[in-house]
Amino acid sequence: MHRCGSGFLLTLAIIFVVGFTGCLGKSSGNPNASAPISITSAGNACAGTWDPTATMCSPGTPGIALVAAVINGVSSPQTTVYVHQHIDNIQVTRLDPQGPPQYDCFSQSQTWNYQATAYTLIGGNSVDITGSVGPLEWISRNSGVVNTSTTVSGLLPNQVQVTAKTPGITELSASVSGVTSSGYPFTTCLVQAIWLQIGGQGQQGNSITVNNGGSVPVTAVAVDTLCGTANNTPLASLPLTWSTSNPEVVAFANTTGTTVSNSAAARNNYGGGVLTASCTPPTCNIGVLPGLPIYASDYPPTPPPASPPTKCQPPNLTKGFGTIAVDVVPAPTAKPVTYSAWAATTSCGNAVGCSSALFAVTPGNTPIGAIVSLPRTPNSLMFNHVAAGRVYIGSDQGLMYVDVTATTPSAALVSNSTTCNVALCGKVLTISNDGKLVVVSDTVSTPSQVYIYNGSSTSTAPVDLILSNAGETATAAAFSPDQAKIFIVTNLGNMYIYSTVDAFTSVPVGTSVTDVKFSADSSFAYVAGAPTATSISGIAACNAQGTIADPALSPDFNFVTTPGIPLQIFISPDAQHVLALDPPGIDIFSTVDNQIPLPDGQFVCNGPAPVVNIAPTVNFPQTVQSFNLGQGNFTPIYAQLVANGAQLIVVAQNIPAVLLFNVSDGTTTSIPLAGGAIPQPPTQPGQFSAAASTDGTQVFVAACDQYDGTTCAVGSVHIINTVSQGDFQQVPYVNIGNNNNRNMCNNGGNPVPQCLPNLVAIRPQ
Repeated sequence: MHRCGSGFLLTLAIIFVVGFTGCLGKSSGNPNASAPISITSAGNACAGTWDPTATMCSPGTPGIALVAAVINGVSSPQTTVYVHQHIDNIQVTRLDPQGPPQYDCFSQSQTWNYQATAYTLIGGNSVDITGSVGPLEWISRNSGVVNTSTTVSGLLPNQVQVTAKTPGITELSASVSGVTSSGYPFTTCLVQAIWLQIGGQGQQGNSITVNNGGSVPVTAVAVDTLCGTANNTPLASLPLTWSTSNPEVVAFANTTGTTVSNSAAARNNYGGGVLTASCTPPTCNIGVLPGLPIYASDYPPTPPPASPPTKCQPPNLTKGFGTIAVDVVPAPTAKPVTYSAWAATTSCGNAVGCSSALFAVTPGNTPIGAIVSLPRTPNSLMFNHVAAGRVYIGSDQGLMYVDVTATTPSAALVSNSTTCNVALCGKVLTISNDGKLVVVSDTVSTPSQVYIYNGSSTSTAPVDLILSNAGETATAAAFSPDQAKIFIVTNLGNMYIYSTVDAFTSVPVGTSVTDVKFSADSSFAYVAGAPTATSISGIAACNAQGTIADPALSPDFNFVTTPGIPLQIFISPDAQHVLALDPPGIDIFSTVDNQIPLPDGQFVCNGPAPVVNIAPTVNFPQTVQSFNLGQGNFTPIYAQLVANGAQLIVVAQNIPAVLLFNVSDGTTTSIPLAGGAIPQPPTQPGQFSAAASTDGTQVFVAACDQYDGTTCAVGSVHIINTVSQGDFQQVPYVNIGNNNNRNMCNNGGNPVPQCLPNLVAIRPQ
């Protein structure tokens, strides 16, 4: 037989009451302690009896002592000390006087009671000593899934009441005296479906037009796998993730929260965007691995397979939607928006000592604004989508950024080091919708790497993803709108998946892959050029499987077949169409707006029974409409879908015009660049040499105005107004520090490289 406290010396402070966790539970010093515990005048406690020298502690009998500290006649509150035999194990069981649960999970706010039993081994037999160990601490492995309370009337010290809180799975454990039980499984019923409505618009539809500066209220009706048990009650509190497909036009100020309603703000960037909500791990459907996201869908869904209930019909819900399309237009009294762009140059190359300029371009009498000296040669330029002030600049020497709204803008280096995994060398591929995360493709290092930089936190280290194969580089990347996953495609035909929940992995998609874009609701991504060069496939976000679920993750998906090679994909803000830039033309195909149940069909993510995941899909294979732009087999250097998806703007190499494709009727018009100027291509394909406003009214084009033999001698930024159909202003850079030279570079050898603008990005309003 062994008892807690054998040979155990506990030093106690006399002045203060001090709580301990160990075999004595909570104790405080008092020379007049009761039988199970002995305390010396120095404040040393023994769970038994001290020897005459107060150095050796002999175990005593189990029991309970009330202990207090006294000084100068003032006594502390009493503390209860539990002296007990050694605990060999603790077991948690359901408290069955309530009867067994009706289902295998508990809907939100449902309660159940559990108890823990402590055992000691005596002669090889387990003996229950629960009554002597005192109150137990209850722990939930996954925080947030449940609330626990031991103060409910009628509960014994070894019992707890558990209340289902957030959808997810967890394990309950009980702990006392340093011993913890095995986990007991508990599930707060997982989310099964989410349906959206526009607040104030009732159940009328899933699209709305709003003035800039206005707001769009959205309400979510969500049910769990039991549909709120027998009464079909929707969940009243749920940590939804609120997302937008175009944060420059319409965005939620708070993308997370526990309420089932939220409001998105319409910005001053006119155009279209899609709003949605999802149950996105790790904050919802907690603890399910691999992660089980649930995306909003059109109502009504197919009932869950379990019975009861046989139907899921929340009261007063007759219509619900997976996405809300928003068209932001000028308010009646709004003034026309004047957009500003920033221009940079790649022409410094890696010349030693060469520095180049970054400058602002705004229509008007003084078109050149702030000028910033860049210590490293840019290779890419991209603005934060949400915070209008920050532009990220990639380079082979490391990532830079400029807060352009500062009084005196200057270039900040992510690191002064030129070691690439510290400085984050490479090209900026994409930025998350909340503006916090930047994905950089490092083509300098061996092996190639992809960095994820958190611009919102100086204490968060960048994520460093190493690509598996020699010679493999990341060519395109996309964040899901809910920002839970990043899909990264490479030149060797692999797609890497980075997740906030699941392990970093990759799947083969095809060596001809050119682009990747997520659907508006985050549930899947379109991949261009996969599995063949003239096709577009769909890959589920939840498990990276193809259009038809394939456990082997084969690239043999069903797909959209295109006439030529699709180079870029554009998701329409009506959430109904997808466009692909396919020189010499543009392809359009439709998505299915009514969601379908997916127990084993397209874009499946199977979770613990009886989960039915409901997600959007594309009706593969698709019939594609194709429209020839009439320019031959051009090489695009910039393209963007603008307004509410009504127009696709294309700027192409060696075509001295801006091309405007009308989505509704398939016609193309062009606006010539003044003087026959040619769009200036960057040094690497896919970089910006033009930029269009979100409403499509203004286009900034970095163009070559004069060729000197085979090189460009004079260049400027052309500002095109697509409403008046004219190239109304050309802005050459003037190097005021170098005799008004138009060269954007300083130093860098003799002669200094001729540096002209060939990177352009518009600052969001």
